[in-house]
Amino acid sequence: MQPELVAISSGVQGVPPFLGRYTIDTHHTPGYAAGYLASKVKPRLLMTTHMQFDSYINEETVAEVRHHWKGPFHFGAPDGIVVNVNKDDIWVREGILPDYPNSRAPQFDFDDGPLVVPHPPTSRDEIQDPFVREMEIPPSEYYPEDYHPELLTEWPVDGDLVVPLEALPPALLDGMGQSWRERQTYQKHLTDLTAEDDSGD
Repeated sequence: MQPELVAISSGVQGVPPFLGRYTIDTHHTPGYAAGYLASKVKPRLLMTTHMQFDSYINEETVAEVRHHWKGPFHFGAPDGIVVNVNKDDIWVREGILPDYPNSRAPQFDFDDGPLVVPHPPTSRDEIQDPFVREMEIPPSEYYPEDYHPELLTEWPVDGDLVVPLEALPPALLDGMGQSWRERQTYQKHLTDLTAEDDSGD
């Protein structure tokens, strides 16, 4: 499940906004949709998993779920959450885990210059069974009347998406290039050591 905070999450995670939008619209369930489904199914407890769980996003997630679902709701997070269920009760407790970031920006190699996001090898329609696709609920049924994002259910270009480095905001470049910069630093160190050895001969 993902809430509608694409622009904010982009800045926090260092992920291009279009990639966040595309991921939600092709592989995740919007918060509004999760609440809508719960209002139809009416579970004893709605619990969402495979989701972000960070302080800046949790309140918005609850608000979106609550747009349709007023019953019991609990995050299926953080990792290690424990749920006990019997015929009379359901109770939830958290496992004990170390603190660490919930997600990391995707890493890219900038040796050749621009950011290249490879074209997905398959589309959502190719992955999902037609029976599943036919059961999709129209977004107009779960998004509020005054809010409907421009969905990105298809890859926005015919091939790889190429973005010049100078067009990337500094936060995105820093987040997505961390491994690349570390490798560059290591390679420079090796080059310096080799130069020192050669000068000693």
